[in-house]
Amino acid sequence: MNRLVWLLCLSILFFASFTQAKPLTREQVPEPLKPWISWVVQDNPELACPFLYNSYEQKRCSWPTQLSLDLTSSKGVFSISWKVYKESWVSLPGDSKHWPLNVTVNGKPALVMNKNGIPSIKLAADLDHQATYHIKGEFLWDVIPDNLMIPDDTGLINLTIKGLAIPAPTIKDGQLWLKESDSGQSKPENIQNNLEIQAFRKIIDEVPLQVLTRLELDVSGEQREVKLAYPLLNGFIPLQLQSPLPARLEPDGQLVVQVRPGRWQIEIL
Repeated sequence: MNRLVWLLCLSILFFASFTQAKPLTREQVPEPLKPWISWVVQDNPELACPFLYNSYEQKRCSWPTQLSLDLTSSKGVFSISWKVYKESWVSLPGDSKHWPLNVTVNGKPALVMNKNGIPSIKLAADLDHQATYHIKGEFLWDVIPDNLMIPDDTGLINLTIKGLAIPAPTIKDGQLWLKESDSGQSKPENIQNNLEIQAFRKIIDEVPLQVLTRLELDVSGEQREVKLAYPLLNGFIPLQLQSPLPARLEPDGQLVVQVRPGRWQIEIL
């Protein structure tokens, strides 16, 4: 009976914190309950993961940040960072025709596996905190290809072709189009990064009460990742996130968006 009580208490603590989008860390769990942490979360390892765009039930436990590519006529060098919330397979730029070589993860050689034609690496993470990995590699070719496959949800790209910085790379259907980008102009100096945000809320009189939050973003300057602190009202649980830009709600309630110049609208229910 005592064991059942302890397990029930620990479950309540974890899932209560989860509904508030602010999960407990291992240090915050009462000492008598810590031995049962692994038991509670073994069937729910995705508790700490942000949810995917428009579905609170679908979790995404790995997210790419900025992808950098420096391409010449004979080779290409890339680097990309991944944030991982639990053990996950992550994809690299390239495909079976343009396979990444000499890949390292945090400076150490890494084994790249073929998963359905996509070069992939398995990355680990602890329950208590996300892990960040910096991945580097290169391509060898006789001529720069017309296009190159890049990981899904890559919103920030730093592309250089033959020494020319491309400020607005062309992306279509998961492919980075290099020939179209090759005709672009170099990035102007002294770019001013500005972000203007307007927030609107619509109260939906249902049971339970719902609030639709609409964020209108006016972005200028470079592609970049921004954090919008706590866009939800206190006590409300996110159900849907709709965004034309790669975006995620962190477990602590912050909204992270990979923005680029333009006017954008994000809705959170």
